[in-house]
Amino acid sequence: MYVIIGQGAAGTSAANTLRSLDSKVPITVITNELDYFYSRIDLPDILSGKYSPQDSIRQTPEEFAEKSIACRMGETVQEILAEEKVILLASGEKIPYDKLLIATGSLPVVPPLKGSDASGVHVLWTMEQARIMIDAAAEAKSAVVVGAGLIGLKAALALRKLGLEVMVVEKLPYILPRQLDETAARIIEKQIQAKGIDLRTGTSVEEIEVCAGKIVGVRLLNEIVACDLIVMAVGVKPNTALAASAGIKVERGIVIDEYLRTSIPDIYAAGDVAEVFDSGSEAYVVPAIWPVAVEHGQLAAWNMLGFSKPFVFTAAMNSVEIAGVPFISVGDIEGGSQDQILIKHQDTNYKKVVMRGKIVRGVLFLGNICQAGVLANLVIRQTESEIDKPLSSAFSFADLLAI
Repeated sequence: MYVIIGQGAAGTSAANTLRSLDSKVPITVITNELDYFYSRIDLPDILSGKYSPQDSIRQTPEEFAEKSIACRMGETVQEILAEEKVILLASGEKIPYDKLLIATGSLPVVPPLKGSDASGVHVLWTMEQARIMIDAAAEAKSAVVVGAGLIGLKAALALRKLGLEVMVVEKLPYILPRQLDETAARIIEKQIQAKGIDLRTGTSVEEIEVCAGKIVGVRLLNEIVACDLIVMAVGVKPNTALAASAGIKVERGIVIDEYLRTSIPDIYAAGDVAEVFDSGSEAYVVPAIWPVAVEHGQLAAWNMLGFSKPFVFTAAMNSVEIAGVPFISVGDIEGGSQDQILIKHQDTNYKKVVMRGKIVRGVLFLGNICQAGVLANLVIRQTESEIDKPLSSAFSFADLLAI
């Protein structure tokens, strides 16, 4: 019996790959959600009304059944009993496993602010939370989004599209600090403001104002802003509690080796919950992006069946559109004193490449993203270029493609 905890990108990818490799092995997927496999990145578009929840489903109950994959929906795994090789459900049922994959993903972080548990405070991480927020937005006139990462900005734009007055509060100096440098961030900030969103960077929410158990506003450093809906989007963290309680090694995420094995035999981890070695930065990281989760699931399936297929991670690539502006960001986009930083900037088009010797270390393209995918692949592959001297200010990014 192969048991998978979690039915997101990693868990479903693993289940499908297991079935493609072995037509008879029993596979059980367990999730505490009631919706089948859907695209989490579609949730802001579902909130805005662009898509319906049904549009986001990537694998239906019928498709799981056709593959003889048993799905246990709405079930919570209470404990992993590694010595017995069984998992214990909250119902008291025990399910044995030969190999176990933990693909529990991430959980949204809600800062411990006064009033954060009041009615009207939302997160956008599951389909059910999207439904709840759609209902709340229909009754609301104004919203404050706390956090200007990808989730926060997309939620803010969705709420604005629904007609709400929206403010975004970000404590850091500019938006999307994990994906953009300051110049690129300022370009997108202007586009967001042009949509009618009040964007406040370099400030923070001190507490949430509550009246009769419901939120009525937020207190910033020097003012109180009235609102009747709050979205917490300050980040996510790997959902490691189940693994930690089983004695599996956990740091920021569940620590895995190159074959996605945890510290306990026959237990694997994949996706946003897993912490992997980044050969580019030579440090352990939690990539937490969809393509990595899918690849993790595929490789975990192969390795659970006894093959030895290693996962090699060098850089995470973000390919996103915010407020009508597409961008691709991968690797080290800031660079250091030993790096050559190449920049082309005109209006809303911004291109930046970070070179260390002959290696492309980071790529950031915004607006016109032609050639970005090819250059990003150089970062991921860590391929040496043919360039043997520093590039002048008159260089073309096409010069880097002749490798």
